[in-house]
Amino acid sequence: MKQIIGTSLLCIIFIAGCNSSSDKSKSPEEAAIIIPADSISELRSTVRKEAVASHQQKVPDEFNNWKFAVHLYETERRFHYTVRMQYKELRITDSINIPNLGKEPIVAIQKDSLPYSCTIGFLDNKGLFKPYYRANVQKEQLRFKKIAAYGVGVYKKVADG
Repeated sequence: MKQIIGTSLLCIIFIAGCNSSSDKSKSPEEAAIIIPADSISELRSTVRKEAVASHQQKVPDEFNNWKFAVHLYETERRFHYTVRMQYKELRITDSINIPNLGKEPIVAIQKDSLPYSCTIGFLDNKGLFKPYYRANVQKEQLRFKKIAAYGVGVYKKVADG
């Protein structure tokens, strides 16, 4: 008898949970970004040698000219960037891939509230900053960590017939 009541109660809770509606959900038009396939080339015709985004902070030291710095550089592949980081005499080079939003990517670096910390991201189609990676110093060590993941669907329209 207890099993029947428990099972019935579980079914009622499950059905009630499935039927609840939320006004906070986005319509499919707002949530989905449809990008035509091959709308922008994967390769760049020219690669800028200077950093496309940078962040620097001086590290106080009486004898050395130390800094915390993060620089983003373009590569031949349009959505692939090289990241060069420095803290005091520690240097790290890594790479990131920006999602293909169907336009030339715009990368940016924003300073965080913590000392020696910044967020690397990109601007979406509405011009909003999307955080992607964080570079910071913890216990005198450079850290580079992915903090968000983004997915973009690319579709190719096939002719009927």
